[in-house]
Amino acid sequence: MSVSGTWKNAYGSTMSLYVYGSGLVLGQYQSSTGSTGTYAVIGCQGPADPGPTAGQPVALAIDWHSIVPGPPDNSWHWASGLSGQLSVSTSGGPPSLVLAHAMVATATLAFPGGAIDPGTYIDKLVYAPVADAPLPGAGEQPGAGDPIASPLNGRWLGSDGSVLTLNVSSAYSSAFGWVLGTYQVNGGLWDVAGVTDINAYGQGVPLESVALTLVDGAGHAIALAGTLQLQSMKLTLSRLTSVATLPSVTYAQTMIDAVTFTAG
Repeated sequence: MSVSGTWKNAYGSTMSLYVYGSGLVLGQYQSSTGSTGTYAVIGCQGPADPGPTAGQPVALAIDWHSIVPGPPDNSWHWASGLSGQLSVSTSGGPPSLVLAHAMVATATLAFPGGAIDPGTYIDKLVYAPVADAPLPGAGEQPGAGDPIASPLNGRWLGSDGSVLTLNVSSAYSSAFGWVLGTYQVNGGLWDVAGVTDINAYGQGVPLESVALTLVDGAGHAIALAGTLQLQSMKLTLSRLTSVATLPSVTYAQTMIDAVTFTAG
């Protein structure tokens, strides 16, 4: 079993996911809570299949710049990091995908009844499988576009001793950037895949949204979501680390902390 398939949450949003090779996840997301469009998803899943005593950790990153034509708004600069696990029901029912969601808003978006100001917004999302849903194509592969001269490129030193080494390439005709690289901490080195808003600077947005994913050597699924401050060049990321738990204790699956990175 894996996260491959179509999933729907309580808001009515759906995502179709594919798993490649050793655990790379690609897919598409359609939201029902704000701007309409189709959005790219990238992430990873843990190596062990879910079972009745432990789920399968999963981390996903979404860039909220639509990959299909439509009216733009400030949410096209945003990104999200999600981390949690795929759980199998002990009663024989359908599996569930339970994810902590860090939505990174970098520019104000007004909507009927209020506005969302810049910041990171935390939510818990529970997805159920959509039976017999046809899967669309997975879309563009990460790194398929041309490398670009992004301020995110290079080596970043974390306040906790971790090191990110990142490279950005154009995605979907410069709708956003794919981010590939490595994450090093405590003697381990793991592959990173994610997204970033490559249009922030050119459109006068001082914060560039970033969402990265990885699975570490212990099988923990980690989403790093936050912003690159384009004036000070400070990269501040919330780190959502998920472990495998019993389906009945998914409330204890994901821990959040923060790491600040400087170019190095």
